[in-house]
Amino acid sequence: MENERPDPDELLSRISVEETEAAAQSGNRGKLKIFFGACAGVGKTYAMLSAGKQSLSEGLDVVIGLVETHGREETKKLLEGLPILPYREVQYRGTLIKEFDLDSALARKPELILLDELAHTNAPGSRHPKRWQDVNELLDAGVNVYTTINVQHLESLNDVVARITGVWVKETIPDALFDKADEISLVDIPSEELLKRLKEGKVYIAAEAKKRAAQNFFKKSNLIALRELALRRTAERVDALMDVYKTKDGGAQGWSGADRILVCVGPDKHSGKLVRVAKRMAGGLKAQWSAIYIENERHYRLSKEGQEAVERTLRLAERMGGKMEIVQGQKASDDILAYARAHGMTKIIVGKTQKPRWRELLSGTLADQLIRGSGEIDVYVVRGDAEDRKGLTNAFWKSNTPLSSYLPALAMTVFCTAVMLVGRPLMQPVDLVMAYLIGIVWVALNYGRGPSMLMTFLAAISMNFFFVPPYYSFKITQEQDVITFVALMMTGLIIGTQNARLRMQAISARRREKNTSTLFAMSRELTANRGKITLAQLASQHMVEVLDSDIFIWLPDSKGQLHTVVAETETETRSIDPVREESVANWAFTHKQNAGLGTDTLPSAKALYVPLMASGVVVGVIGAMPHDSHMPGYPTDTVELLEALSTITASALERANAAELVEKTIVESESEKLRNILLSSVSHDLRTPLAAITGAASTLLLEGNKITDEYKTELLRSIHEEGARLARMVTNLLDVSSLESGSVKLNKELYFIEELIGSALMRVEPKLGKHKVVTSIEHGLPLLRMDGLLIEQVLINLLENVAEYTPGGTTVTIAAVTIKPDIHIIVSDNGPGIPAGEEERIFDKFYSGGGHDQKPGSLKGGGLGLAICRGIIYAHGGKIWAQNAAEGGAVFTFTLPIRAPEGE
Repeated sequence: MENERPDPDELLSRISVEETEAAAQSGNRGKLKIFFGACAGVGKTYAMLSAGKQSLSEGLDVVIGLVETHGREETKKLLEGLPILPYREVQYRGTLIKEFDLDSALARKPELILLDELAHTNAPGSRHPKRWQDVNELLDAGVNVYTTINVQHLESLNDVVARITGVWVKETIPDALFDKADEISLVDIPSEELLKRLKEGKVYIAAEAKKRAAQNFFKKSNLIALRELALRRTAERVDALMDVYKTKDGGAQGWSGADRILVCVGPDKHSGKLVRVAKRMAGGLKAQWSAIYIENERHYRLSKEGQEAVERTLRLAERMGGKMEIVQGQKASDDILAYARAHGMTKIIVGKTQKPRWRELLSGTLADQLIRGSGEIDVYVVRGDAEDRKGLTNAFWKSNTPLSSYLPALAMTVFCTAVMLVGRPLMQPVDLVMAYLIGIVWVALNYGRGPSMLMTFLAAISMNFFFVPPYYSFKITQEQDVITFVALMMTGLIIGTQNARLRMQAISARRREKNTSTLFAMSRELTANRGKITLAQLASQHMVEVLDSDIFIWLPDSKGQLHTVVAETETETRSIDPVREESVANWAFTHKQNAGLGTDTLPSAKALYVPLMASGVVVGVIGAMPHDSHMPGYPTDTVELLEALSTITASALERANAAELVEKTIVESESEKLRNILLSSVSHDLRTPLAAITGAASTLLLEGNKITDEYKTELLRSIHEEGARLARMVTNLLDVSSLESGSVKLNKELYFIEELIGSALMRVEPKLGKHKVVTSIEHGLPLLRMDGLLIEQVLINLLENVAEYTPGGTTVTIAAVTIKPDIHIIVSDNGPGIPAGEEERIFDKFYSGGGHDQKPGSLKGGGLGLAICRGIIYAHGGKIWAQNAAEGGAVFTFTLPIRAPEGE
């Protein structure tokens, strides 16, 4: 039949094989097998060790990470032949505790680890607070794990087990880990047999422990109920696998899209129960679910314990696979329904406490309001005890306002009374009420609800004592005075409460506006700047302002090792362990998860570390250390803000990395282009002198006895000239390389520029023999501090360039004038000039402008003459440029500063 259920064992085997094949293709995550039972003593550890021995016999590398035998002899015997990892010993409150050594396991990296008691709480100082988090890290490292767990350790069933047994189990694991396990092996025995094992000492060895267990947890009714829970939870697991099986075969979806569940939570114990109910309902309906908390003005009146309760409940929902939402609002029922409709929720779960009927009639209940406005949305009301919401009731009436804020209320009452005493004969009590109301409004706006209620009470007493006949007594003789008195009390309370609510809303709005403006300003500045260090500094400055914390930003180097590049701190004297903090940052960087303060990974760290994620890649880590060293962790909204800021920072750093990569690519491309130009230019320029040298030398060798002495002399002269030309080319190449690398050290001394001009003219006189040379040097030029040999080389290169590219008879002019703060040296001619548009390009290396014999810009020697000139002048702090004269010809100008740069 089509609807016949497949055999569970066959289904598990098939799914396991398919998932193994998929994992082999997609990644190296290890496999998790859980040995699941109703309670202690059913034989989970025994079954796990037996399976481990079977795997060892099949040739797998199997080790025991940690196994608790609890003194059972049959369990101890199974340990024989299985290698055991050394335990990690931890001193805690004078007791030596043996713990699982996660680092040794990761270093050993066997194929399979046997690790007992998945819900175990690790000793303080461990990397993770819970053993199931150690297992997660092992799985991420590709290690297969066998482990054990009882039904009472599942988070969603924690409250159910407590109702059955009367015992709250504190050690729990998220249901998501259980649901994602690759295999669940149910270990079950009848209740009668388990009680027999308990009596025989095979569950607990100590007599007192056996007696206590038999009287409490191990009652037969309890064991039957726990077995039913374990069987039901295993059946749900098989149903989930069957959905996957159907999806693989027929394309059906294993997750229902029809139902979406929203659970309403608050700062009370009852919220934990609501979350677990939502999880169980979502599991049964295969529906998505979310937990919502409305943050209104009542939130700011909560005690510290109440706010921490909200954080715990939201984290509980997140651990159990739900989505947590914090919504800013005013009326909880309206905000919840608006969110539910906007997100397509079909069911709402809300709590209902047992409280007096008169209070329900007076203030109503959230459940009633949701039911009236729900429309097509189903509302499930879960009963809770009044004790569960005791903390919220106390927090509602409790004011967190400091005592100093109540003094202005007293002062305002005295002021209003003194002013109105002056006009008492002329005014009615009804008129006097208005003055008190003005004072109440002022106090409420500036100091909150508590001081405004105090002033309302004091104003009513003062009005009765000073302004209601008989004066200076608390008697009231007229009915209208009673009405006035009551009206003052009621109006004052309403005005004070509403103004206090507006004040709370204003505080919330200012906080949201500050966060929004920080995000905007940070985005704008990060967009407008470049460079990873600069971006990190800007981001940290904004975070320090909004988070009231020290900020550390870690970025990887070229080898992928994290280093602190920014440390914005105001608490330098705080004692921290830098090695430990660095290890937490590295863990967050490697695992792409938050770690440190307030998280489940290394919570003893002083800071919260958030990976900088951009396009699925971690580009760094941000560490936030609160200035309040006693803070147990950041609130959820602060963590969300930090993650938002981290996302913006990560995007900016990713952009900087991309820019560096592009720049590096451009440099590599330019280097390759330059290399090709170098090879082309050098090969072209070297070929001519080498050919001349080779030809002349061959002639001398082959026909030396047949040629005349004059011809020999000419050939030797040719060899000498071409050799000198080659030497000049090599020298130019070395000079350019030295100038561009910055390795040239200037030997600066005081020189007259006219002396250097004269020396350069003498050096190039043979080449300028057919040209007319004119000098125009300003009288009284000051001494300049420069490297005389290099500046003389600049003049020689410019003059040789003129001689090479202008015809004979051309006039060459050399001028030197003062144009403060520099001296300008000008070399000009009246030749053909520079082709338009190439005035800048002629200073580039190897640029010849289409042929050495046609255009200026390069000397015979590889096109490096003007490039050398530019490098020398820039090294002196000057400038050099070329242009065409209006009347024709080229003009080369370079400047030298009259004063040496500061510091020389």
